[in-house]
Amino acid sequence: MDINELPSPQFLINEAGMISVFLPAFEGEPDNPVLTKKDEKTLHFQRSANGDILLTEIDEAVMQALAETKKILVIETNVLKSIDVLDKALSAYIKSEQPNPDETQDEIMDTIERAYEIEVRV
Repeated sequence: MDINELPSPQFLINEAGMISVFLPAFEGEPDNPVLTKKDEKTLHFQRSANGDILLTEIDEAVMQALAETKKILVIETNVLKSIDVLDKALSAYIKSEQPNPDETQDEIMDTIERAYEIEVRV
């Protein structure tokens, strides 16, 4: 089993205090995923029996919020599609064009490969 490292993943905490993390899409479907604390700035994400990854350089405020929750939402995105959507948005901004909101929403949603809840043991 290989353990890889993903430094500074993007965590978001909404107004209701629910936590989400955005990660690149991994191969295969998750199987009983769980997030545990390895040290003060590192989390161990056991995605399946054969796949895990270390999430490093986690902000102290995020670690505190994770200690107070039992589940979070993982959103796996297709990085190449995300870059393409961002490139289109930046090009439209430079040209002072107004993007079609419905089209933009569809493009953003198309970048999400999967979203699922995981257990947190921090």
